Amino acid sequence: QVVLAAGSLSGRLAGVPDDVLPPVRPVKGQVLRLSVPKPYAPFLSRTVRAVVRGSHLYLVPRENGELVVGATSEELGWDTTVTAGGVYELLRDAHELVPGITELPLTETRAGLRPASPDNAPLLGPTRLPGLLLATGHYRNGVLLTPVTGDVMAHALTTGELPDEARPFTPRRFTGPSPVPPTQSFTEQPA
Repeated sequence: QVVLAAGSLSGRLAGVPDDVLPPVRPVKGQVLRLSVPKPYAPFLSRTVRAVVRGSHLYLVPRENGELVVGATSEELGWDTTVTAGGVYELLRDAHELVPGITELPLTETRAGLRPASPDNAPLLGPTRLPGLLLATGHYRNGVLLTPVTGDVMAHALTTGELPDEARPFTPRRFTGPSPVPPTQSFTEQPA
């Protein structure tokens, strides 16, 4: 058995039949790292999540004095360019929540690609190809869903069944039902 968990590249894996490749698209996310000098510490004592001007924003303080500000969500294909506009929007929205943030040194800017499914929910479990399972498509929640995804995949690999909580996220929700070959032991119930 093989678990395909290649993030935004999951839908581009060579050698997998086209009708089995997961419908995953890349969604660009820009993030900033700021340094919180000692006189300001602790600048924030916990993670702050908000929606500002319709965009999701988070501020995550780190023990090393760093403050992570993220993240944009941009449907731009495989582009990982950090843009002035992305940095501006993140700083502008963060400033609206915590005005003093614009006084902090900007130490890093990055852009990455999130794996998103057509409904932005994870793809978990068996595919139409016997022995191939998916664990991808988590969109903005990959890090948050890592523990439960690991548990779901461990259960599927050891028992041959998807746990109840994972059934709504079967990859087959996009391909429709198909006969399960007798050699495949997954007993998947319709969601």
